[in-house]
Amino acid sequence: MLKSIVLLVVAAVLAAGTYGINYLRDVEAVAAGYISQTLCTNVLILGRDQAEVEANDLTGQQREIARSAVKGDVVETTVRIGPVSFTEHSVYRPGLGCSVLAGRNLEDVLAVAVDERTDSPPTAPAWPTVDENVPGVNRDQLDAVIASTFTETTDDIEKAQNTRAVLVSYQGKLIAERYADGFDGDTPQRGMSMTKSATATVIGILVQQGRLDVDAPAPIDGWSELNDGRSRITTHHLLTMTAGFDYEETPADSNPRKLHSQMLYAVPDAPGFAAETPLRGEPGNSWEYQTVHSVLLQHVARNVIADDQQYFRFAQRHLFDKLGMGNSFFQADAAGTFIGGASMYASGLDWMKLGLLYLNDGVHQGERILPEGWVEYATTASEPSLQTRAYGAQIWLNTPAPHQLFPGMPEDAYAFQGHFGQYVIVVPSLELVVVRMGMTFNGEQGFDKQALLRGVVAALPAG
Repeated sequence: MLKSIVLLVVAAVLAAGTYGINYLRDVEAVAAGYISQTLCTNVLILGRDQAEVEANDLTGQQREIARSAVKGDVVETTVRIGPVSFTEHSVYRPGLGCSVLAGRNLEDVLAVAVDERTDSPPTAPAWPTVDENVPGVNRDQLDAVIASTFTETTDDIEKAQNTRAVLVSYQGKLIAERYADGFDGDTPQRGMSMTKSATATVIGILVQQGRLDVDAPAPIDGWSELNDGRSRITTHHLLTMTAGFDYEETPADSNPRKLHSQMLYAVPDAPGFAAETPLRGEPGNSWEYQTVHSVLLQHVARNVIADDQQYFRFAQRHLFDKLGMGNSFFQADAAGTFIGGASMYASGLDWMKLGLLYLNDGVHQGERILPEGWVEYATTASEPSLQTRAYGAQIWLNTPAPHQLFPGMPEDAYAFQGHFGQYVIVVPSLELVVVRMGMTFNGEQGFDKQALLRGVVAALPAG
């Protein structure tokens, strides 16, 4: 009897130890993927200093557990927590951005590449300078609002606002533009989940070209043979986040082992991983904010285009070049699919141009980029979302709901939003677009988007 008890105790201890080691390795894999990609993008593509990026784009905890080295076009990051360590690599591929290897062989990842382009992108028109003489705008009040977004009340970078860019367009005129030291109108900045809105824009362009019907079953590999409901998911369900996937999304910093975190930073084929997510109900019956939808939208785009070289260049040629977004790029996973829910970078000016495209009903300089009616579709809340937070096609809406986006502001307002305080806010009734970029580690505790929008609106004639 005693021997049996001892064996059970030993087995339990070994099992607990194995679980603990596996847990740490999962956590470290996500952390190493995130850190290596962050450094790869900011150092190898943007040309920022590694030490400066580590000091301003990583938390103290991330700096404490990680050691990174730049080796040619690769960043190697080793994360150690206690006795366990994990090493990850991210590689820069021109046209595909920085990709986490996530277990793939470097040579195999490098084999997925964009052919050298022979055409030159069109020259973007000069961006207008700030117009300080727009009738009715209270300049002193507007300047004070903008200044407040850059004013810090703490030296703790993890509690500070860390605003990097604020731009305001009113009635088609740029009336405010300011950047933090080290950033300017040409500096690409991470959009985080604003990438979702850009991905939906790519889908809209495919619809405009007559290549995609959003109400047809989504062209996801393997789904048509399934009988669990996934075969009934349409691209519309993915756009509106009403597919009914069975998981709860949390940011990487709150639970690194969650599906969301692993999908973005610890697997080589993000859509392949996402496509395995089970359903909790019939598509269309519920809404939940889940990045799986956005990741799968890029898989839809890649399958519809059906030619990798065309897919790799599609957003550049049909969106960025068209709008003069010369400092914008998506980033792909190791398998070559752009990550639809995060990782896109664009300058503050470029994010403004995307917001203006929506303000102008999908038309840019007389050319229709998005289908007629697409902006209305994208900014109309799905019925299931109105039970909690109004949401359209990868866009947050101010339509009245239990948790309203901008209480007290015009109900037609909507926003692209991303982690760390990235916002493109559009108010059609005021002909207003507000862009704010930053690195606010503690979310809305660190930066008040409500105060920014209220202050800007109050400085306008309509305010």
